[in-house]
Parts: sequence; C-alpha cells; structure tokens
Amino acid sequence: MRERSAVRERLERWFFFLALAFLLVVTGMLLARYRIFPYPFVDDAIRGSLAAATQLGWIEDPDTVPDGSKGERASTETGVSYYDAAAADQGLTLFSVGHNEEALLIDMNGRTVHRWSHSWSAIRERYGKEKKLPDVPVSWFSVHLYPNGDLLVTLQGEDITPYGLATFKIDKDSKLLWANLENAHHDAIVGEDGLIYTLSQVIRRSALPGVTALKPPILEDFVLVLSPDGDIVHRISIIEAFVGTPYLPAVERFGDRGDWKGDYFHANAIEPYDSRNEIPVLREGQVLISIRNMDTLATLDLNTGKIVWLLRGPWHRQHDPDIVGGRIMLFDNRGDFSRGGRSRVLELDPLTQAISWQVSANDQYDLFSSWGASQQPLANGNVLINETVPGRLLEVTRDGTLVWEFHASGRDESGKFAAPILEATRYAPDDLRFQFNGG
Repeated sequence: MRERSAVRERLERWFFFLALAFLLVVTGMLLARYRIFPYPFVDDAIRGSLAAATQLGWIEDPDTVPDGSKGERASTETGVSYYDAAAADQGLTLFSVGHNEEALLIDMNGRTVHRWSHSWSAIRERYGKEKKLPDVPVSWFSVHLYPNGDLLVTLQGEDITPYGLATFKIDKDSKLLWANLENAHHDAIVGEDGLIYTLSQVIRRSALPGVTALKPPILEDFVLVLSPDGDIVHRISIIEAFVGTPYLPAVERFGDRGDWKGDYFHANAIEPYDSRNEIPVLREGQVLISIRNMDTLATLDLNTGKIVWLLRGPWHRQHDPDIVGGRIMLFDNRGDFSRGGRSRVLELDPLTQAISWQVSANDQYDLFSSWGASQQPLANGNVLINETVPGRLLEVTRDGTLVWEFHASGRDESGKFAAPILEATRYAPDDLRFQFNGG
C-alpha cells in the first residue's frame, strides 16, 4: 500500500507541474496578446536579445543576408550562357553586385565596357567630420546611369540598423560629385522632372499618435526626394502618411503580428508619376511605393503627405513595381504558392487586380529569389529579369521564351558563391553619350 501511495503521489506531483506549466503558457499568451504588464519588459528583453544575437552573427536574419551564398545557385556558370541575338533586345546592361563596391556596364556577350567604383571609406573620410558614419561592409544597391556617364548610387550597410546609409553621385571616371547622408536605401529613381526619388530611414523611439499596433522602437521609412545636386526637396514619413486616412486599419491589422526588429513596413521601391507612362492610381505630384512586409503597394501624395490609394494583391514579399501601359509589373518573390512559394513576375491591372501576364518557370529556368530582384520591360516587348540571390539575369519574351542569360561571378572567403545582382537595367547604346573605359 505504501508503494502504491508513493507512485500515486509522484503522479499527482507530475500532473500538478504539467498543469502549472500549461497555465503559465496560457497566461503568457494572454499577456502578449493584450500587452498586459509585465509583457512590455519581457518583450523588450526578447527583442533586444534577438537583435544582439543577429548582430553578433549567432543567428541569421534571412531578410538581410548580404550575399548569395544562402540562396539557390546550382549552376557554376559565369558570364553569358545563352544568347538568341535575333530575339533579344540589343543594348548594354548596367548592374551592381553585393560583394563589391562597383557597377558594371556589359554588352550582350557579357564583356565589360565600363566600370565605376568608389569606396565607402573615401566617403567617410570626406564627410566624417560632419556626421558620424559607421565603418561597416556596404553594397551598392540601386544604380542609375545618366547619358553623360554620371552614376547615381544608393548605399546599404551590413549588420547595422538603420541599414540605409547614403545616396551619392559620381561621374564617368568615378569621381565623387556629391553625397547625401540621409540613410537612403533600396531604390533611386530619376523622374522626368530631373528630381531624385528614393527612400530613407531612421529609428523612431516614440509611439506614433493614432497607431497602437506598432511598438517602438520602429525602423521608420521615409519618401525622400532630392534635387539633382542632392539637396532635400521632400522628406515624408510613410508611417505618418497613413494617419488620418481610410487606410490606417491596414497598418493596425498588420502591426498585430509584431516584428522584433521594428521593421514593420520595409519599403523597398518608389516610382514617381510620369506623364509619358500614366496609370489611373498615380497622379502628378504622387509616388507609388512598395511596402514589402505588408505585401502592399500604395500611392503617396507629396503635397498632402498622405496615402491616397492602397492595394494588397496576390503576391508575397514583392519588389520593384514598374508601370507598363496602365498596368503594374512586379517581382513576386515568394507568392507562387502553386510552386511551393517560389518566385514569378506578374503584370496586373491595379483597379481590377486581373493578372494580364506572368512568368515563373519552364524547361530553361525556374525563378526564385527569396529577397531582392527586379524586372524591366524592354523596348521590343521582352522583359529583363534580375534574379538577385542566384546572381542571374534573364531576358524572356512575352511567351516566356528565354533569349538571353547571364550569371554573375564572385566567391567569398570560404569559396561559396557571393555575387547577388542587386539591380540591373538595360540601356540602348544610342542613349549613352560618353566614352567607355573598357572596365
């Protein structure tokens, strides 16, 4: 009897501890869900620990990994691997890669005809007295080429927040013309008005009035418009642009998910109004922006500083919305769920949301880039696709046929592939009026 009583006592003790553990888990879930004390202190500690672990390299943040070694790169090819001269759009292709501070202009055979390079250390040396600039590895994320050979660049840092660093302009000989240090990141677009449209960011440590779902500190994105000489024309908070509009509930609903990095929005593209390529959801004085973490496209009015249109479409973690004949074309990074969440390029009507064209895979290619990537509609109707993580450029026809393919080269210290193509643009040779340096 005593032995049976001891067994029963142990079982009761175990059941007690299991019930207590279950009760603690449920209580923790309720505290987190309704943000009841002491949840804020625990949440801050967890977020801080995760941020520190990421900064130290103990855990990996898949959204900010700077190289292509964690992506899918089965091919060991480099340079042009396929070229149908009769079907391809003839021109020169500009691109920047993640492992070097440079941009290359190549011909259709993959030969480098011009190269630009300017180091972050040189910019730090020149502007370091005006502003404390971090000494970190960097990437040229977005590059825009002017007809005279001047190059506009957005610069992003690795393992740092804010990761946006600067916008700068160099001439055809890579001489620095100016730098704007407003933490620019991702896109740099030159509008038909000659102004420069980009994005910038700061760490916001105060709560946003009227927005309860976003818990500070917040990585706050801004629409940043610069003059041709790099002076600020507009600087508008994208988060504040939602306040007082019918679209604020979209932010509140998204914010309930939480983000331990405070990167609730992650704006990654901007497209200014262009009278030569109009679309119903974008008017003069407005910009179209891509908000990746909300799977959202939105129109922001520069005069009122408010969001005036929003669409959350059939894509996931999108990049680079382009305006094409009244429709929007974008790179859908992880939204092709019929193929397990792989990538595709979509073209759709922004009003009806009807998909008019898409391309994802055939026997010549299978698109996938977990982050980054872009596309460019070409003059002959083809589309140039930048598959960032594998470091591959593809040109396809409207029926999806591959007519040109290029693989970037580059290895890191361990020998792994490390050459993501961060941005690529095709230029007609007649549009460029400068003497090439041959790379």
